[in-house]
Amino acid sequence: MNRTLSIPHRTRLAGCLALAALLLAATGRTAAGQGATPPPWSGYVQTRFTDDYADVTGFSVRRAKLWIRGKAPAGAHWYYKVQSLFRYQNAGALVLQDVYAEYRRDAFTLRFGQQVPAFSLQRSRPDYRIPLIERARAVDALIPAAETLARDVGVQALWHTPDGRAHVAFGVFNGNGANRKGNENRHFLFTHRAWYRAGGKALSVQIGYSLAYRRAGALAFRKILDPSARFSGDDFRWGVDARLEAPHGRLQAEYLEARLGSDAARGWYALAAFDVTPRDELALSVDRYDDLVPETSNRPWFILGLNHFFAGHRLQASLDNRIRFRRNHTDIQTTAQLQLFFN
Repeated sequence: MNRTLSIPHRTRLAGCLALAALLLAATGRTAAGQGATPPPWSGYVQTRFTDDYADVTGFSVRRAKLWIRGKAPAGAHWYYKVQSLFRYQNAGALVLQDVYAEYRRDAFTLRFGQQVPAFSLQRSRPDYRIPLIERARAVDALIPAAETLARDVGVQALWHTPDGRAHVAFGVFNGNGANRKGNENRHFLFTHRAWYRAGGKALSVQIGYSLAYRRAGALAFRKILDPSARFSGDDFRWGVDARLEAPHGRLQAEYLEARLGSDAARGWYALAAFDVTPRDELALSVDRYDDLVPETSNRPWFILGLNHFFAGHRLQASLDNRIRFRRNHTDIQTTAQLQLFFN
């Protein structure tokens, strides 16, 4: 049986992490006054107003993150990162996301700890940089560790060519997700991602693929199966993606699939983003995801997004409009979001 930290334990852990972060930041400011370099800390908040014109209307804090990352004093090639996330689902607690050590040498990185397994083009980009306020539903549901903040505990090797055109990643993880006690079913999650980019600043094309496999033991995949279901067996996931970049526009698309035994959940999206002005961006997307729950709708969402950059991504306002046509009903959702970095 998989065990997770209870909310009180998570709250206490998160409180300790938040206190440690503040102490490190304060120590850095004190040291800065003595001529030392302060630890690099940062974070941001995304606040929203959402209306679905039926049942949901109101304000929310979608994300609030705080992290510390930098060079470790142990050696010339060692680095670290600790990141926490505000979660309204956990009674407002701060939940541990990333905590890892890195060894970097030229184009090679070896990362130890809790981290994001490399899988999917859109998941590899920070949420504050994507043109829409949410990632595609297939990406959110079908990546490894989708149920636990997209993080798992393990080791991951990353390598890129000196010119940055090709990237390759291999990872071995517990397969139980983030903030779990350990590898309770004695099986591992194996992940691999690779991509290659051709072209230059005027026009570039990137193509990539992702693979993941584990032998699951009574795991809950609530974004794929019925929430009460547990899956045991072969869990194989794969995806392909492509991205085209021009000076004032970007196009990208992905297809992802998760095969749980003999059943498969799959999805895709196509996304276009255009610079209307130096500070305004228009985004258009079609987003479809077919899960393994018969009662849910698999009809695609059609999305129109508008972004205004007051100070780049550090101060950004977004308007997200979505519509889905079902047989006897039309779903509409509008969300306005403000994104602000702390430093």
